[in-house]
Amino acid sequence: MGTSGGRVHRGRVRSWFVDDGWGVVESGDFADPIWVHYSMVTGVRPGAFRQLQVDDEVELTVEHAEQDEFRLRAIWVRSVG
Repeated sequence: MGTSGGRVHRGRVRSWFVDDGWGVVESGDFADPIWVHYSMVTGVRPGAFRQLQVDDEVELTVEHAEQDEFRLRAIWVRSVG
């Protein structure tokens, strides 16, 4: 079931590109940064755009993937702020 094995990790949003719909999260559980697509963001109020803010604390699950220059990709993300 990917890198996380279904385990939920904590991290912090390092960057978010609203116009492109993706960003980067860092977590102490992983040496590499994690690529996040807006479609994996959950817990947003109905009708709201799925996005994160820089420095948001998040929970996420992760898998190994070649995504642009990243080796890790989030498969579920939720802001905990």
